[in-house]
Amino acid sequence: MPRRIDPDAAAAVMRAAGLEPLEPYPGWSAAWACRCLKSAHRIAPTYGSVRSGATSGCRRCGRAAAAARKLAAGSERAEADMRGAGFQPLEPYPGAAARWRCRHLACGRVVHPRLFSVRAGSGCLACAGRAPVDAAVAEAELRAAGMLPLVPFPGRVRTPWPSRCTRCGRTGAPSLNNIRRGQGACVTCAWPAR
Repeated sequence: MPRRIDPDAAAAVMRAAGLEPLEPYPGWSAAWACRCLKSAHRIAPTYGSVRSGATSGCRRCGRAAAAARKLAAGSERAEADMRGAGFQPLEPYPGAAARWRCRHLACGRVVHPRLFSVRAGSGCLACAGRAPVDAAVAEAELRAAGMLPLVPFPGRVRTPWPSRCTRCGRTGAPSLNNIRRGQGACVTCAWPAR
């Protein structure tokens, strides 16, 4: 016959594992309602699993700690991969799928690439001309081309942007992409005088 376990000693074992019992000791293999002292999650491990070391207590905290260890283990290689692709990390490694604030050494811009994209061969979106365009910058480019915007920047460089020509007063809808390629913004003014 197994020896009796003192309920106070069992509660002390649970507290040492970072768990606060919420009910009296139920027995070796019965689920024991507890609260994690680290994260305040409600959990119900058995006393036997905590006592034998089969579990450290809170599964959620255990998974979070394992994820943090995995992230720390991969950060050195991740930083080396980013530097090898021409990016200088400006913050700690956030994970392969998260955006990572870096400086692109070729152009000097602060960009936010994902590590898995860089490993797949993707580079700086700004250098490739695919970075999001700031609305104020887009409007300045449109005005420099001789057009006044009639609506706010549509958000994409390939989308037609309704605007009015400052020379002839006619309306048109050039895309910012076409203006950047050197095409005339106003179709009427682009035709040669006859």
